[in-house]
Amino acid sequence: MLKKLFIAFGIILSSAIICNAQIFYKIEGNGLKSPSYIFGTHHLAPLSVIDSIPGCRDAFKNAEQVVGEIDMTLDQMALAMKMQPYMMAPQDSTLSKVIKPEDFKRINEEFKKWAPMPGMELSMLEPMRPMVVTAMVAVQIVKDKLPGFNPTEQLDTYFQLQGKETGKKVKGLETPEFQAQILYCAEPISKQAADLIEMLDDPQKNIESAEKLNKAYLAQDLETLYKTMVEDEEATPEYMDRIVNSRNSSWLKILPGIMSESPSFIAVGALHLPGDKGVIEGLRKLGYKVTPVK
Repeated sequence: MLKKLFIAFGIILSSAIICNAQIFYKIEGNGLKSPSYIFGTHHLAPLSVIDSIPGCRDAFKNAEQVVGEIDMTLDQMALAMKMQPYMMAPQDSTLSKVIKPEDFKRINEEFKKWAPMPGMELSMLEPMRPMVVTAMVAVQIVKDKLPGFNPTEQLDTYFQLQGKETGKKVKGLETPEFQAQILYCAEPISKQAADLIEMLDDPQKNIESAEKLNKAYLAQDLETLYKTMVEDEEATPEYMDRIVNSRNSSWLKILPGIMSESPSFIAVGALHLPGDKGVIEGLRKLGYKVTPVK
């Protein structure tokens, strides 16, 4: 379950950084006056990964705008209000109505161990879609198991806030509403409920999955990361098309115009970079020279 959740959230982290920077690329040619750069992020990665990648800070400093999946510099209350409708379940499909009473009672005991606040019970999240609860709990399950991970510090948000503070333009490739719909409404609530039960019934399995994916990310081995994801039985071709490939295709229609405006530092989920339908190969097919920064 956790693998698929990480696909949906564009999050994908060990101890060694290899020499070839496979999560950080330079984009040039095809009429660009100045190069742009693209960085594959991971929501569970420590910010220290930035200093492990040669040239990353300089590229960010020289960029005139920062591009992300959505604009995270929006007022947080306003951002939450935009996404909230997609996080709420229909009245006939709230948690207790889509989870059997015996299952609800059992997983509530496990939920309380991982709840973000002491004394919190599953019933307090009754109106939420199961995917919202799964995402909330997943972070709690892995946060003490990943070196350097701080839930309040995320690469995507860090780059955008730093960009705004230094006078750079910040742009999103998607609206918050679109991303919320993709994240929380892409699968039937019944399937979301089954995934939540599975996660809380075996949290150790989720920890092991997170550690495996984290190792691939921090090793900057995107090909292994991608293969691990797509070979997972939960990540069907239809799911990958909806969550990853179709979004890549949309971004590839937008990015040329953005990069032609001014040198850009693009930070998007690492899983969007590799593969035949990934952003890196897509940019190359459009005529750009895209090379790993070493």
